Amino acid sequence: IAVEGRSLDARLSLVDVKVDLDVQNPRDYPYLAYFSDPQEWMVLVRQPHCWRFLFPLPPGAAEPSHEQFKSKVLGFIGSVGDLEVLNTVTYRIHHRIASEWRRDRVFLMGDAAHLITPMWALGLNTGILDAISLPWRLAWVLRGWSHEGLLDDYGREQQPVAAKGSGEMAEAARRYMSGQNDAMKAMSGSAFGNALTRTMLGVRLDVDHSGDWTMVKTGREALRVGDRVPDAELHGPDGRPVRLHQLIDDSFVALYFTDARRRPPIPGDVPGLRHAIISRRDAPLDSGLRARSYFDVGDRFRIRAGCEPDTVMLVRPDDHVAAMAPMHSTNIAELYHSAARIKVPAGLPLL
Repeated sequence: IAVEGRSLDARLSLVDVKVDLDVQNPRDYPYLAYFSDPQEWMVLVRQPHCWRFLFPLPPGAAEPSHEQFKSKVLGFIGSVGDLEVLNTVTYRIHHRIASEWRRDRVFLMGDAAHLITPMWALGLNTGILDAISLPWRLAWVLRGWSHEGLLDDYGREQQPVAAKGSGEMAEAARRYMSGQNDAMKAMSGSAFGNALTRTMLGVRLDVDHSGDWTMVKTGREALRVGDRVPDAELHGPDGRPVRLHQLIDDSFVALYFTDARRRPPIPGDVPGLRHAIISRRDAPLDSGLRARSYFDVGDRFRIRAGCEPDTVMLVRPDDHVAAMAPMHSTNIAELYHSAARIKVPAGLPLL
């Protein structure tokens, strides 16, 4: 499988150092710190057994010796007592993406699918998104529920995020740290939007084949098809707090934002698709709906989602929104069959 893209004329050096920065040489460093000055930048990451330093190596420069690495580290953290260099690695930066993410029974993910500039953990987090996206598709196909086209959707959705999203943003971050501030449009939003972007919680996948995807958020906005739903706190039928993502782990879930007191007609659950009412009101004891109703205090989740009352939201097992529509004019089974490429005709149980 061809790997397309480019290898940059830039190298990074990584050095693991054993040094006490807590007691013997107390520093107030967070677990992840960025140092930058007009001459050079460095990233400092706390590991369980050491401190890890990452900094650029000038073009054409030879790989530093252990003593030079030690001198470089001391230049940033200042004089300390005992310091031992444990390990060093120098590597070239790549921005390369596999041209295919699936061939027959073989799937690529993580570094096998995308080599990304190692900044802001974008390569790692993109790999985690890959690992979240594929398993439920395999399960649906292996159970005989879905067509194999669902497996092809894995690469179709994830490849642009890696190629045009994470990869380009990681390279922009490296250039920003190097003092080249011309490529940081992705970080021009509010603090909330920047936090979603940096953590990749703001990724919108092209789940409906419309070409509408992004990994950049500039502020708080209503959820759209393809967005990842927040892990909202609700209260279950027993009154105990429950996180939304707990409801979605192994199934599609249709969320009905409505008043449970009005006893809305909610379809029965089938394998692969569950239904849940999200309401700021408790379901009456004699409604038959309490076991499937979740209390949304003050409509906080509905307001955060930007949904009008009496909206149904279909969420995939990877926490991304598959569809949104008015409750009373929507056949949720048809939306599910389309989103999951279900083999059986609409209305038939999934056995």
